[in-house]
Amino acid sequence: MFRPVPVPALPPSTALADLATAGEDHAWLVGTTGVFTSRPSSPLVLRWTGDTWHEEPLPDLPAPASLSGVAATAPDDVWAVGNSSGHPLVLHYDGTTWHTLTTPPMTWAKAVAATAPDDVHVVGAGRDGLHWNGATWHLRPVLSSAREHLRTITHTGHGELWAGGGGLAGVGAASYEYPVLVRWDGRTWHDLPDPHLERGHVARLAAAAPHDLWLAHARDTHELRLHRWNGATWHEVPSPEDPDRLSVHGVAAGWTWGVRAGRGSFETRPAFHRWTGEHWAPVPLPDQLAGTSASHVGLTTTGATTWAYLKTAAGVHVLRHTAA
Repeated sequence: MFRPVPVPALPPSTALADLATAGEDHAWLVGTTGVFTSRPSSPLVLRWTGDTWHEEPLPDLPAPASLSGVAATAPDDVWAVGNSSGHPLVLHYDGTTWHTLTTPPMTWAKAVAATAPDDVHVVGAGRDGLHWNGATWHLRPVLSSAREHLRTITHTGHGELWAGGGGLAGVGAASYEYPVLVRWDGRTWHDLPDPHLERGHVARLAAAAPHDLWLAHARDTHELRLHRWNGATWHEVPSPEDPDRLSVHGVAAGWTWGVRAGRGSFETRPAFHRWTGEHWAPVPLPDQLAGTSASHVGLTTTGATTWAYLKTAAGVHVLRHTAA
């Protein structure tokens, strides 16, 4: 079962975006405060101290900003990315302090992955992404079209990365979205064939090992389909079964998350499922959260520890699941 852990009080305008871990006892949750308010939006980083989640002091920024992705290679090497006034925002944590890094311009920064302190990649909208080599940022071509974008990126091991998103084809009423999948081999990005996906986009990628990659595909109907790569071929994984109306929002290595709603209800309750090797098993939540309407649901897993987050009318909640 997931168990709640202490979280600082956050304003109702908080939007949660991404989680990252570095080992069993170090985790970071990023997002934005001031969303849909008259106040300027501000980046938010929470850090797990081993006892509680602590809101991190961040550098002052000259303009409203938001965070959408986070990655970590070690407790003293954490990267958070987002945007500020049309420019990419990159923050780095050295174990003591968060610093703002100046980067070349890119259209929109969405996600970040780090394989080592001297190998960090930022992707998003437009053809180009950012690569940090330990000393300098470089703008690198990632996509073949300016009408394509990347939403998700994951590190599979041995310096290899996969990133996914979508592109727009056609004009006007005849336009449609198609999936995009690319891989970094340590030197350059390559287009990859997707697992025979229909229209839509790659919503989430997560790797458990170099030959164990999970992919969530969002179709035009906004229904997520799940696929798994074994190093040679893709296999579709059945979606979790649920008596209610289940909406899967993402996939991690052996986990899914989303929300469910009863028939005839608009209340969206959090839902987390774990892969048994044959099917998806629902993971119980604390009673006070299981029946509560929730949004901004997310999850990440590492080793025996899995972290999940969600937002309810009462505020932000973070849950911890430890394998027996």
